[in-house]
Amino acid sequence: MKIFNKLEEWIGGTLFVCMFIILVMQITARQILGTPLMWSEELSSLLFVYVGMLGISMGIRNQQHVLIDFLCSRFSPKMQRVAFTIVQIIIFISIIFMGYLGNSLYKKKWIFELVSLKISAGWMYIALPIVAVLMMIRFFQAYKENYDNKKVVLHPGVFLAALIIIIGLIIYDPKVFRLFRLANYYKFGPIAGYVTIAVWLVMIFMGVPVGWSLMAATIFYFSITKWNVIYFASAKLVDSLNSFSLLSVPFFVLTGILMNGSGITERIFNFAKALLGHFTGGMGHVNVAASLIFSGMSGSAIADAGGLGQLEIKAMRDEGYDDDICGGITAASCIIGPLVPPSISMIVYGVIANQSIAKLFLAGFVPGVLTTIALMVMNYFVCKKRGYKKAKKATFKEQVEAFKKSFWALMTPFIIIGGIFSGLFTPTEAAVVAAAYSVFLGAFIYKELTVRSFFKHCVEAMAISGVTVLMIITVTFFGDMIAREQIAMKIAAGFMKYASSPLTVLVMINLLLLFLGMFIDALALQFLVLPMLIPVADKVGIDLVFFGVMTTLNMMIGILTPPMGMALFVVAQVGKMSVSTVTKGVLPFLIPIFITLVFITIFPGIITFLPNLIMGG
Repeated sequence: MKIFNKLEEWIGGTLFVCMFIILVMQITARQILGTPLMWSEELSSLLFVYVGMLGISMGIRNQQHVLIDFLCSRFSPKMQRVAFTIVQIIIFISIIFMGYLGNSLYKKKWIFELVSLKISAGWMYIALPIVAVLMMIRFFQAYKENYDNKKVVLHPGVFLAALIIIIGLIIYDPKVFRLFRLANYYKFGPIAGYVTIAVWLVMIFMGVPVGWSLMAATIFYFSITKWNVIYFASAKLVDSLNSFSLLSVPFFVLTGILMNGSGITERIFNFAKALLGHFTGGMGHVNVAASLIFSGMSGSAIADAGGLGQLEIKAMRDEGYDDDICGGITAASCIIGPLVPPSISMIVYGVIANQSIAKLFLAGFVPGVLTTIALMVMNYFVCKKRGYKKAKKATFKEQVEAFKKSFWALMTPFIIIGGIFSGLFTPTEAAVVAAAYSVFLGAFIYKELTVRSFFKHCVEAMAISGVTVLMIITVTFFGDMIAREQIAMKIAAGFMKYASSPLTVLVMINLLLLFLGMFIDALALQFLVLPMLIPVADKVGIDLVFFGVMTTLNMMIGILTPPMGMALFVVAQVGKMSVSTVTKGVLPFLIPIFITLVFITIFPGIITFLPNLIMGG
């Protein structure tokens, strides 16, 4: 099985590297040679489908898909085992359907052609049934491990027997899944959508990973309405990944990993320390400033918390800062990442809302800087009250030396942002350039990156991206139900019943997201709720670029609030401190962040003026 595991990593990593090389060739051909490669986008999108699916498979094996467990974690040990077994049954059924629907799908799509590659479109859709087989193998590996650790109650043999029976039934009668037509036994009529959402919420709070709960809920919906429609709707499971914009996600993830693995983050931190370390609360200012610089490269809050966090906390401890302030400011500053361009959250929002990603990047710049200033102001007052000593001021020579050592790293955000806003690169090309530049720095300038470590980083980026990919394909599938039942329009009507103006709608949406953010991870919340709220905002005349930035900042508050504050857990882990310590430290910093949210909600022009000025309204 070890060889099998390595084979999966080797195939996925190789496809990731190939995708990287193709996109570098595309940029070189277009920008330098002036002869664009007509096939490169289509081929890289095709590879991304396979890379993303393999990432989902790795997520199953590592059990790292996003879930909400604050409720089921309060069950008795016996009930937890029962609940976790039910969760595994739901994942098992979802994987079977993924393979079954994928098999039906690729046969129908085989007659279509990928134009520039001149091959059948079936090669893209066949990824679903092929990788579903791999997912099932990974499921059994993970389940056996859970059984050995006494986390589940059913023997793995039960699942194996069920799988053999299902395969036998499919061979005997390929249309055996008609038995799942619950509509044959009971008609739900106009309440089918609401019943589906209720079933989905039960699964969510039982601890079913968000992506799999969406998959299972959508299958349930079609089983109680029109079963035959599922064969058309299932195309979204692959079509949702056939987006060139989404290709930027794995490469910004890769950039963050390369920055951490090549000593680049340490040089950025040392430069910030040389400039700001001697002020009152200087190490806290350094923490925030380093996060601002790093966020211009990785675009991820968790990458910031995990990458810079350990370095920042150690430096603050060495200067005599208490653990709560070390953890609190580190967690609070990591939310700058999704605001300042480039931002993975903005990319995902742009795809969901069909908005310009370049405009969203521009729109996030001002609130990102405002949040940075607000955090520094609060840090000054907290540190002054506690009487922390100022660090020794770096000499001009030391500052110059720190700048020289970090110069190449500091160029990264200018290359990314400048390339996008000058029109030289698309956001996806900018992500590839950022990753390529990080490879150059790590291998040739800082000489800490090897071929082996680069390949390992690509595999890691694929696994992390798999979490996002599962959410993207299943939320798009789930969105078919939302559209058919016109749930978004009904929610909009409900909002308008109690709201007298767009501002009132924004306040209500903010309160809803702040509440949900306490229990649901930011990534999950973005996929679950925004597809229903975006049409509401559009209907009442709210600018969707502004809405994307406002909701992103709102959801970032969620990763700082218990019981599901992901940043709190990451910082506690890298800082080797308790979650309660980090939570205590982050509370003062929630005040300036919340004030910033209120400010931009009341004055949306602060967000929209820059993209409108540069790119037009």
